[in-house]
Amino acid sequence: MKEEHGMIFAERLKELRERKNLTQTGLAEFLGYKNYTTVSKWESGDSLPRGREIKTLSEYFGVSADYLLGIDKELENKPLSSIERIPIPAETKTLPLYGDVAAGALAEIEGLKVWNVETIDIPTAMLGRYANDDHLFSMYVNGDSMNQVIPNGSIIVAKPLEDYMYKDGDIVIFNHDAEYSLKTYRPNMIDGFVVFEPNSDNAGFKNIAIDHTTLHDANMVSISGKVIFFSTIL
Repeated sequence: MKEEHGMIFAERLKELRERKNLTQTGLAEFLGYKNYTTVSKWESGDSLPRGREIKTLSEYFGVSADYLLGIDKELENKPLSSIERIPIPAETKTLPLYGDVAAGALAEIEGLKVWNVETIDIPTAMLGRYANDDHLFSMYVNGDSMNQVIPNGSIIVAKPLEDYMYKDGDIVIFNHDAEYSLKTYRPNMIDGFVVFEPNSDNAGFKNIAIDHTTLHDANMVSISGKVIFFSTIL
């Protein structure tokens, strides 16, 4: 019976993920994993997530934990599109929404005044351990240079960190001469340089390498925040 539930879980997780146009890597990033291996094992039926992860997944996809595990057949005979009509959890967090960030070539962002910044409500269940953080901000993604992880048109939520806290592999928003972009942070790829790396199915996007001595010069280059969540449906 456990094996049967495991295979049902695998099928339903894959179905729900694909319905959101979310890659295994993207789901892994949301859950805090460094790569897609764990999600891949879940979808192949090789392993099951822990209870805490099942709860997070069920809240994220808007279904019950019992449905995910194959215990509850509530959605079994419903078209998949009906999942979109399940209410989003009521508890939300209001975040500032700072326009667009380029996931392609660098793009300039117009100056923003405190009194004209838009806001967006994000379900706290989607923010995980960051739900009580008061320093988060959000932006729209414009471009395809990160589309293997974050699709064009997504809304991202980012958290500012101290310079030393950014780690290899973090997806970050950075600015270079007042132009902003979304890339993967690679501090060790080239000696003496910090590389901002695209993750795209378009080979035309290239690495951006910056001399490490100017990385945190506010007048030259700085990192505005680490992406901790994204969504294509909000």
